[in-house]
Amino acid sequence: MEDYEKFREEAARKIGFADHILTMTYPLVNDPKLLKVVMTNTYLAMENTVSMLLHYERLYKRIPPFHNNFEVMLRFLNPILERYGISTGYIGMLNEIKEISEKQKESDVEFVRRDKLVFASRDYDLSSLSISDIKTMLEKAKFFMKEIFGVIEKNERIDGKR
Repeated sequence: MEDYEKFREEAARKIGFADHILTMTYPLVNDPKLLKVVMTNTYLAMENTVSMLLHYERLYKRIPPFHNNFEVMLRFLNPILERYGISTGYIGMLNEIKEISEKQKESDVEFVRRDKLVFASRDYDLSSLSISDIKTMLEKAKFFMKEIFGVIEKNERIDGKR
């Protein structure tokens, strides 16, 4: 099994987990702290999707070796998306998901306010997540993954791997 196939499986698992929590568990439990788990898994799914695409490109020597660092991977991503005709606007979404994930990790205080999860840093820089924000981000992430998976599967059929 190639590296990119492992990343594909992990990305699909993470986005499935995030979707299940958001659509099944959250409505039953109604705990806004579950939104944090959804965002974390959405970020991990996006990271694995980008890794999958870059490892696929690296397998065919279309890009040089790279470090598994999200910022570095995003630099390689723009020309690859253009090559496959995928909107480069997804890079903004990926950066937004990454920023939210970092704010979650760095936050000193977390509290719930009107069905929103609010993160506060030491200098009280506030960020909040609502259910509608998360749903929108998850849908965009799933659409991005669908496009990337489609490109890889199309190329695999051409190469005779599927």
